[in-house]
Parts: sequence; structure tokens; C-alpha cells
Amino acid sequence: MFIKRAAVAALACGLLSTAAFAQAPIVIGASTPLTGPVSHYGQHARWGSELAIEEANAAGGVNGRKIEIDYQDNRCNPAEAVKSVTQMLATKKYAAIFDGLCSSVALAIMPLVERAKVPFIVANASATSIAEKSGDGGNKWTFKVNPTDASMLDALVGWLNKDGKAENIAFLGEDTDYGRAGSAGFETALAKYGKKLVMADYFQKGTADYTAVLTKIKAKKPGMVAFYLIDADFQNGIKQWFTMGGGIPLTGRVLVEQVPKEVLSSGFLDGTISVQPYDVSVDTPANKAFVEKFTKKFGEAPMLISFESYETINILIDAMRRSGDASPEKIRDALPQTKYQSMLGTTVEFDKNNLIHNNAVIFGIKGGKVVILGMNKT
Repeated sequence: MFIKRAAVAALACGLLSTAAFAQAPIVIGASTPLTGPVSHYGQHARWGSELAIEEANAAGGVNGRKIEIDYQDNRCNPAEAVKSVTQMLATKKYAAIFDGLCSSVALAIMPLVERAKVPFIVANASATSIAEKSGDGGNKWTFKVNPTDASMLDALVGWLNKDGKAENIAFLGEDTDYGRAGSAGFETALAKYGKKLVMADYFQKGTADYTAVLTKIKAKKPGMVAFYLIDADFQNGIKQWFTMGGGIPLTGRVLVEQVPKEVLSSGFLDGTISVQPYDVSVDTPANKAFVEKFTKKFGEAPMLISFESYETINILIDAMRRSGDASPEKIRDALPQTKYQSMLGTTVEFDKNNLIHNNAVIFGIKGGKVVILGMNKT
């Protein structure tokens, strides 16, 4: 009798344990710059991912389990990211690691998640080398949702060449993986049309005075200048280019939403043609709904970072639901089978390097205003 009772008790405990496990939250680890020079982008990455998780939980989570996300600050610094992510992976069970945001950070995280066998899903870092090293490139645990610099530039240079504007382009970028990947991507894309950059120069992040390098660029008399600057460096560079009376339109990853209003309205940058993965004014029902929800919740409109983070988390959640138990290995196996309807109007899936090819938005500046010229596949 005692043995039977013990067996029943053990079975009951096992069932309770299984039920408790089934209801345990699924936790995503996130590494993003919450402080430091690009913390504004980190905040939008957080907002976009939080909105996606909030909506998923309201719809029942993943197979009845709530989703949580644990944010850790990396300050856009690879060393700090390695330290914090190493600790995260050692002390807690995560279903996946999200983003990194900065290219140098994402590249530093990749070996960590590969050793830990946890999927790493990249929403914002754009370095081409991330995809080159993923999937068939070696790292089976890294998946990149946003376009690489190379795939973005295929879309942009194809557009420029069609318009007869791919000749005589100069390049200025930050001396980081982001900037170096930008110039390499331009050279590769231009080579497909028998063309190349007329010059490429770089600067250290946080540079205060761009006079020397901008003077050098101006002396080359290029048809367009490709800017690969972000945040405060972009604002500073644009203002100094304006003060110098550059008079040459820009191209590349021009952050049109950050161009100072007085510079934009002056017509100084008319003729500029840029490419971005997203714009708030994209005219699809899904994007309109996203913009409305995001703005209502956070008090400001989304930007590229918010959009990429939102869609990336939704793609991850879709894989979790299809995986069965949302374990890291099952999620990794589910991600390559993704077929997700993007807000940009196309169904996206991962290629052999675990990279998604979405539409890119081609922008122009005309009459002191930013206009969408069209879309082109990355």
C-alpha cells in the first residue's frame, strides 16, 4: 500500500512539475545600448521589441506561455557586450538573444551564442560580415533580419545606375565595422556596373572637426558623397558640410529624419538619394497600424530601429510558436522555415546565410523635402 501511495504521489508531483514548466515564461535576453552615445537608438529598439511582446502576450503568448525580455546595456561597446552577455548566458536560461544593435557588438556576441547554442537574432546591426559568417558561412545560431550594408547598396546602386548617377561617388564613413562595411559594399555594388568610388576616407567616432576631410572631398568634385555617419556624428557632419557650402548631393545611408530642419528646408541637399530599410510613411495597412499603435503608446513616431526591432521580435515569436517547446535548438531549427509577411509589403524568408531580403525604401530630397522615390529589393 505504501509503495502504491508513493508512486501516486510521485506521479502527481511529476504532473504538477510538467504543468508548471509549461506555464513558465519564455525569456529572451537582449543586449542593447541603453546608455552612451547611441542610447536613443537603444531606447527605440527596446520600445519596438516591447510592443511586439505586449501584443503577442495579449494574444496568448507562445502556446500558452508568457514571453519576457531581459534587457542588458552594452553602450555600443563590444567589450562591455561580451562581458554582460557572457554573464547572462552563464546565469540564466534564455530561449534566444536579441539584437546587439551596433555591428561591432553583434560580431563580438556571435561566438558566445554559438558556444552556448542559443539563437542570436539580429535586428539592426548592418555589417555585411555578420551574414557572411552565418548559416553556410559557419555560425548556425545567428540570424539576421535587417539587410546588410551590401544588400542595401545593391538596391541603392542599382537605382543610381538606372538614373545615370553611379559615376564619381566619394565616400566618408566612421572608422568602425559599420563604416568599413559601407565602403566595401559600395565598391562591390559599383563593380557590377564597371564603376568604383573616386575616394574613401574615415574618421574616429566623436570627431569634432571634419573640415580637413570635407575639404579633401570637395576638391575631388564628386557627383555625390556617400555619408556613413550616425547619431551625433551625422548631425555634426551635415552641419559642417552645410557651413562649408558643399553643394554636392549625398547618397548612401543618409539619415534623412535627422537632417537639421534649416539644412533640409534650404534646398542645400536637393538631389540627395538615400536608401533605408524603412520609413514611417510607407503606405501599407500594416505599417499604418504599427505607426498608430507605437505613437499612441510611446508618445513619438517609430523610426527605422523601432520598426526593425518590432518585426524581428515578431519573426522570433513566429519561430517559437512553430518550434513546439520554444527550446533554443528547436527555435534555431524553426527559423530557416520562416515565411513572414512584412509591413513593407513582401513575404520574407532567410537565405542560406540566415539573412532576410526585404524591400528597401529609396528616398530623395526635392525642393527641401524628403520624398519616397520607390522600393527596391535588397
